[in-house]
Order: sequence, then C-alpha cells, then structure tokens
Amino acid sequence: MKVIAINKIFYSGKCQQVIVNGEDGSIGIMAHYEDSVLALVEGPMRIQTEDGSWIEAVTGVGHVQVAYNRVTIIVDFAERPEEIDEHRAQEALERAQEAMRQKQSIQEYHMSQANMARAMARLAVKKHYTKDR
Repeated sequence: MKVIAINKIFYSGKCQQVIVNGEDGSIGIMAHYEDSVLALVEGPMRIQTEDGSWIEAVTGVGHVQVAYNRVTIIVDFAERPEEIDEHRAQEALERAQEAMRQKQSIQEYHMSQANMARAMARLAVKKHYTKDR
C-alpha cells in the first residue's frame, strides 16, 4: 500500500486494512478488495499496519486505486494529527467562512468551499485525536 501526497510519500508498506473518506462515506479496504478507482474527499484516514497498530491521519481530496491486491492513494495532502497546527487550522476556517460571506465569482466560491472543508477536516481529526489521548 502507498499513500502519496503532493509534497511527500506519507506511507509505503504492507497493511491489514485502510479506511478512507469517500464521496459516499467511509470506505474500508482489506485484502482481495475488488479492483476499483474511488474518489476521496477531505477527512480522516486510518491504516492498520501488519502488527495491528493504527496510523491516523487526515487527507485531502484525491483518489484511491485498488488493483491486483495493491492500494495506491493519491491526495493533495496527508497529515498526522500531531502535525496539525490547531490555531492555524482555526484561522484558515475563519478566513474561509468570511470569504463565503463575501460576493464572489463561482471559481472563488468553490475555492472558499474547498478551503473551509480542508480546515474543518483538520480540526475534526485534531479534536478526535486529542480527545483520545
């Protein structure tokens, strides 16, 4: 399995399963999953490694390809909860919300929506991670 973000290879190795956030909700992928290509949206991702431990992360939009019992995930960003700056994510959310209140072109509106979704996903994963600790 491989998780590739724009700026880095987030994970490369074997795993028991991966849970990602698809357009229609959470998708769990295990061995012998049907070959497919699925669209992903911002949200949590969990990888269960060979030893049974879990890697938690938040990812951006992208896609997952399952072929020949191999999983390749390509996303615009992938971060572990401890890498997320909660203050910066909160500021990004506030900026996006303010931009949504302004009169914008269609393209600017979609960019504001994407920025807001990214910030909300980061904050949700960070909050979940710190609650469990």
